[in-house]
Amino acid sequence: MSVKLNSFVHRVEDKAIVMACAVKYGCTLKRIRRSRNWTLSGEPSALLKFSIEANVGWISVAINKVLDGYKSPIQEVLEREPEITVADLMYQSGCTLAEARAAIDEFEDL
Repeated sequence: MSVKLNSFVHRVEDKAIVMACAVKYGCTLKRIRRSRNWTLSGEPSALLKFSIEANVGWISVAINKVLDGYKSPIQEVLEREPEITVADLMYQSGCTLAEARAAIDEFEDL
């Protein structure tokens, strides 16, 4: 799955940090020919983890638009059991503590 990121270099503070984060989660960032636009590609779950970790709002919005119908394992568990604890969520979905807390906050619209 790929996400088009228009004017990537001009819209991020430090390109190297974002690229390192992408590599960390198994995603690839590539420049589209000689333009200023880039594409981010990877598995849906890796893209979601990247969007949380990268902490760049406009990239998260672009990823969410592409993954609109996709539900991560964390989201599926939260929809099944809305009152789940952080520890149980981590156990059932295999996510980290930070991912679980962020998902619960997002699920509860905080």
